[in-house]
Amino acid sequence: MRDFNKPILNKKGEPLRILLAAAHSCIRVHKRARSLRKLGYITHGIGNMLAYATDEMETYTTWKNVDQFKNAVRLYINQGIDVIDYSNEPDFPVELIRAVLRDMNREDIPLVVDLHDLDSIRKGYIPLDERKMFNAADGLIFVSNPIQKITNELHKTTIPNIVLYSYCNKGIVEYDESKIAERHSLVYEGGANPPQDKYLNEQFSYRNLYGIIKRLVEMGNEVHVFCGNLSAYDSHQGTGARLYPPTPYDEMMKGLTKFKYGILIFNNEDGKKEQVNLTLTNKMFEYAIAGLPILSCWCPESMKYIKKHNIGFTFKHIEEIGDLSQITDEMYLEKVQNIKKFNDKIFMENFIWRLENLYAKLLGVEGKAVPDKIKQLSYLEYGKEETDKLLETK
Repeated sequence: MRDFNKPILNKKGEPLRILLAAAHSCIRVHKRARSLRKLGYITHGIGNMLAYATDEMETYTTWKNVDQFKNAVRLYINQGIDVIDYSNEPDFPVELIRAVLRDMNREDIPLVVDLHDLDSIRKGYIPLDERKMFNAADGLIFVSNPIQKITNELHKTTIPNIVLYSYCNKGIVEYDESKIAERHSLVYEGGANPPQDKYLNEQFSYRNLYGIIKRLVEMGNEVHVFCGNLSAYDSHQGTGARLYPPTPYDEMMKGLTKFKYGILIFNNEDGKKEQVNLTLTNKMFEYAIAGLPILSCWCPESMKYIKKHNIGFTFKHIEEIGDLSQITDEMYLEKVQNIKKFNDKIFMENFIWRLENLYAKLLGVEGKAVPDKIKQLSYLEYGKEETDKLLETK
């Protein structure tokens, strides 16, 4: 087995060359790419826009149509990549990649799909593009245990698959503990639908956050929002919150450290939105790594995780939050100390081996040995049975 601090090698004895393809190379892609590069892997990217993860790529190619996408995949195959790792959504590019691999007679290159968002979770049935995506993939990565369980049962999945949470990278941001007492106000990081966009608010109603942000302000809170999309910045000016346009990742992370709480609330009061009920978000880990106790409501899986690690406050309804006067200094500092302990061990570099060993299994090469302390962390996060099964990779 490979040393934990060294990269998996291909059959030529070289560190794997990984193509991280996507439409939008989001924060989760950025985090995984950063961890992989730290270990010595060569990472390349394809996306249809410049985005967070582009700084972590040796090269990055943009595409605007199907032909450009397929040609870019061909180019990287010819340059000797070992693994293609696609991040949905949309789903249809996975079938395009499979077609290219088949046409080039290169189906020895594993095609792994990182499943950020699934329409079957949102809608309760399998759309055609999602079915084709699963049929075309060699391996899968899920963002939470319940989504893995439900989706594997729905799709009757037989290919190798893992869960990898959207952890932050070690050392991505630092904060001065002596200035914690100076922190003030609430911050939300992420995307939000323009309130007037009927289609988005029907299809992705959990991101209809205008009323939630406005209500937090009305209850007496100073609220700041790092908008994940420019349309949110333009459309949410009337909420009373202080808005920031889309901001480079590292700059945003530094900005988070000056606030007192991180907001993790979606429009899911009825509890019927499975995308929210079952997933773990990027923003939860971003708040924690920046030292912010999390305020969460209407997000069951995230709230379960927050309680497990005691890194924030959970509420049954937004009205319970009020102006937060019920949270004493002692209660707040307890969460801050728990977050410090959490950040000392829960970060992407301690769990990226899960992805590395998936690659190794699909390539038929030697997997990675895992120190006992790392194994124990994986037991804590994912359970013993699942971890031991993943460690069977040879």
